[in-house]
Formats: sequence, C-alpha cells, structure tokens
Amino acid sequence: MGNSTLHAIAIDELRHSNPNFYNEYELLIEGISAQIRELAKNQADHLDYSSFTESYDRASHEPVLQVVIGIQKTELYIHIYIHKDNYFVIGKSGSGTMARNAEEALALVAQKIKATKK
Repeated sequence: MGNSTLHAIAIDELRHSNPNFYNEYELLIEGISAQIRELAKNQADHLDYSSFTESYDRASHEPVLQVVIGIQKTELYIHIYIHKDNYFVIGKSGSGTMARNAEEALALVAQKIKATKK
C-alpha cells in the first residue's frame, strides 16, 4: 500500500478517535498551505520550486507531512510527524522539536522558511 494511502487511513482514524487533534491537523494543513502561498507571492523571483505532500513513516508508524522548498540553489526539507500521542514533531526520523498544537508547529515551520530566505 502506498505511503499517501497509509497517511490518509491514519488521519481518517484520527478524525474519529480524536476530533480535537484532527482539527489541529486541519489548521496545520491550512497554515502550511498559506505560508507556501505567501512565500510564492513574495519571493516569486527567488522561489525555484515547492512541494507539500502527505506520506507515512513505516518505521515509526506515523503520518508525515513533507514540505520541500527550493530557493536559489538552497533546498529546505521539513518533516512534520503526526505523533500517535497527539502532538506534532518537526524533525527527521520521528525525532525533533515537539509542538503541542498547530500554532506551535506553524511557528516552527515559519522559522525554518524564514531562515532559508536569507
């Protein structure tokens, strides 16, 4: 089964098991999309590409959001794990900085994007 399908299944289970955290997930998706749109609008001459995908980490058994941004030969990779204990982890291989809600996660993503633009 494909990683995006496993992601969708895990998120659908989350929607039923914890609607409040699922709402945080939706806010996170909307916020990341808005940040990418804003970056594209304000950095159109410098932004080479962007990608925002849903995946699944088979080792940690967690859904993952992957953001990839290319700005003038610099690539930024952001992995956001949706931890089974209902928080987000911004990092690699399921470890990194913990965010309890979408607001905290979005602030961390914004910091990483801002650092890339310099």
